[in-house]
Amino acid sequence: MSKAAGAAVGMAGALCAVLFIPLLMGAGVRRDGPAWEDSCAPAAATPPVAGQTAVPRAGAEPISVPVNPQGPQKAAAWKTDQKSWASVITNVARSRGMPPRAAVIGVATAMQESGLRNITYGDRDSLGLFQQRPSQGWGTAAQVTDAVHSSNSFYERLAKVSRWQTRPLTDVAQAVQRSAFPDAYAKWEKSAGDLVADSWGNAVLTVASGCSSLSGDSSGAWALPVENSRVTTPYKAGGGMWSSGSHTGIDFPVPTGTRVQAVGRGTVVKAGPGGAYGNNVVIKMSDGRYTQYAHLSRITVATGQAVTARQQIGLSGATGNVTGPHLHFETRTGPAYGSDIDPVAYLRSHGLSV
Repeated sequence: MSKAAGAAVGMAGALCAVLFIPLLMGAGVRRDGPAWEDSCAPAAATPPVAGQTAVPRAGAEPISVPVNPQGPQKAAAWKTDQKSWASVITNVARSRGMPPRAAVIGVATAMQESGLRNITYGDRDSLGLFQQRPSQGWGTAAQVTDAVHSSNSFYERLAKVSRWQTRPLTDVAQAVQRSAFPDAYAKWEKSAGDLVADSWGNAVLTVASGCSSLSGDSSGAWALPVENSRVTTPYKAGGGMWSSGSHTGIDFPVPTGTRVQAVGRGTVVKAGPGGAYGNNVVIKMSDGRYTQYAHLSRITVATGQAVTARQQIGLSGATGNVTGPHLHFETRTGPAYGSDIDPVAYLRSHGLSV
């Protein structure tokens, strides 16, 4: 357990998105149109499509976020909180190793069901982003209003739908949700594609080829700082062992020498002694937050080094003020001590189960 007041180095990170993300938009309005597949070919090899729109990203490798709108499309000025929920749905798909098409279906479904709001009311016992019903086996009320849990539940059922990647979105969404208005999902496909492109493009930063991501490579997805562990001392736990009066991070009880990895893409801003934190690494994340990894027995990265999700940054240990070996993990809004934010909420916002 950390005696340090837990500091998670702040964020503020520029996100070097290295992807070009074409939104392949079909011009047809027939729901029985020709089947199509997610394409992993480079953008230059993709033939022109009527109504095609492209979202540019720096770098040469493309990631396709395919959409095939059926019928008139509805536009909406999504607010920041609504975009954040779309990002969570997208991140969960990516963390499960699913292609962008899954996220498009998930986001479009939530647009229709809840207007991208994690609401605590609905028809009968319908709740959450997807208006899932506890009475129909979706989980407890607390679970279906948990965005990560409800998104995982949606994708579990989606994966069981025959030919879900090639069938019209509204057919697939209906197979998962069983809506009283089965055609209503169709109008949100283009809007969902736009939000997924933004979220996916700002997170998948390094891929060997477009195919690697579409085939399930999750190298660009976010990750927990250590694998196969759990949180013991929670965020804001009280006690005299912390100079601030409460725990400013979370602890993972792992033995000395356990591999510690970056939770996402970013740049190392500190790698070395950190007082009560012992040997620690601080990363400026691509989303503008900072993450800190403390009490390490060994550091394997250097200041100024760019890192990606799941890249090893050190080995756990018991350096600094500790009562035993573990990893102390923090998140912050800025580099200074005292700007800590809830690490569990932060990890969950990137589709991780903690």
